[in-house]
Amino acid sequence: MKHLQKLFLLTFFVFISIYQMNTVTQADETTPVKILFIGNSSTYYNNMPSMVEGLAKADNIDCQIRSITASNYKLTQFATSGNSYNTEIMNALSMDKWDFVVLQEHREPIMQNLEKTQTALTTLKKAIEDSGARTVLYETQADCIGRDFTINGSSIYFDHNTLQYYMNKNYYYLSGVLDCSLAPAGLYYTRCMNIYPEISLYNTDMIHPSVEGSYLAACVLYQTIFNKSAYNNQYLPESDYDSNKVITSLENETAVKLQYIADAALNLTDYSIELKKGESASIHANLKYNEENPVMAASTDTITYSSLNDDKVGINRKTGTITGISTGTSMVMASTESGLMALCTVNVIQPSIGFTITEGTLSLHRKDTHTYNMILSPEDTTDKISWTSSMPSIVSVDENGTITAKKVGVATITATTDSGIKLTRSVRVKLVTPTNIKIKKTGGKTKGKKYANVKITWKKNTNAVKYYVYRRMVGKSSYTHIATTTAAKYTDKNKKKGKKYYYKIKSIYSNTKCNSYRSKATKISVK
Repeated sequence: MKHLQKLFLLTFFVFISIYQMNTVTQADETTPVKILFIGNSSTYYNNMPSMVEGLAKADNIDCQIRSITASNYKLTQFATSGNSYNTEIMNALSMDKWDFVVLQEHREPIMQNLEKTQTALTTLKKAIEDSGARTVLYETQADCIGRDFTINGSSIYFDHNTLQYYMNKNYYYLSGVLDCSLAPAGLYYTRCMNIYPEISLYNTDMIHPSVEGSYLAACVLYQTIFNKSAYNNQYLPESDYDSNKVITSLENETAVKLQYIADAALNLTDYSIELKKGESASIHANLKYNEENPVMAASTDTITYSSLNDDKVGINRKTGTITGISTGTSMVMASTESGLMALCTVNVIQPSIGFTITEGTLSLHRKDTHTYNMILSPEDTTDKISWTSSMPSIVSVDENGTITAKKVGVATITATTDSGIKLTRSVRVKLVTPTNIKIKKTGGKTKGKKYANVKITWKKNTNAVKYYVYRRMVGKSSYTHIATTTAAKYTDKNKKKGKKYYYKIKSIYSNTKCNSYRSKATKISVK
């Protein structure tokens, strides 16, 4: 009986354990994927983020969406501390657990001031990654009839295809250098306009998306975020998944065609490469699509590679092998007959092979500054120099090689090139040379009437541990060390009257390399 009771209890606990394990597994599987969208009207038009949610739920993915959007806003505004939307973003990142944050930029900075966009993206991406989420860039559509932009002070008109090409290029550049995913929806707009010209992707203003355009963007975003094609997805007009009626006005046949357009994806093995001048590397593009996709059945799978700047980067059009020709940043592109493309940023560098600092050991006084003179070779080297100080409290050094003496002591400055060449220089911050030296005849016992005592005083140096006193008589060519004292004064006894004497003072530090220079000569004629 006891054995049966033990067996029953053991079986019971095993059952409970298995039940608990299954419960945890089921809970993990049903944990929703949470996506935060940040952007302007290109994001909130037609409630596009909810379309991404609909596509996910039709694919049995529990998805939760939130949007923080403002009309005509740019990422620099969203990234600016103190901006009300920035405050809302930071609160959202700190108070909730997001899996993905989608960032959408305005066309103007993408075309006119990419550096500002990159700075804003860097700021936002850091906050996003610190919260544990992943960053996705959402490339929007170019204006349907093109647009004027101010480039280098001149107004330039870009038609749709040209504008979209530069937007593709700049978004791919940002995704490569910042290492984040890109949903190139604008690229798919152009493909759709070429393949299905009967589908109107734009609102009547020819700028903002129609419901069709938003659905296409949602399909591209869905594929980027979940790595799943929207091909044959059942989030269709009037379906059970269209519960909020966002895509009701969309024709079913059109929605299917938009899924065809968004299905194919061209991905690169690398989106950013650093390459030494004269050396080669390879990139590889992978074309992925559903075999039944009629759009892709009408075109070849051939991938062609090209360089956007042949003077900087050469590339084999068939294999994707790239060669660094001259220093600087350029891009290479993989493209297909059906209008797909993907771009990789290539930074061609030239390591330094020679490095010289013209100065040797420097002797400075507190608050003195000095900038080292450097020679790097070859002339086109892209190496930068990093600077460090062994004792920053004594001598600091900035990124330009400018040193600042802060207090008495000795420090070693180290300069290192990106390619690993290292040079060191010693800097001595010396005691201040004694000043305010005064000499006078003073009383006191002497060895006779023909003699007198001479008293010397000077300004005290709190960093000095002692002082050396030097003397020279008229007719002598050199000074003689006559005394060592810890006080800022000294009495030189029994000097002959009628003679002229010269004195110099030197401050002494615990490290003799930091001793001051001798002071200027001060004379007295003993009478």
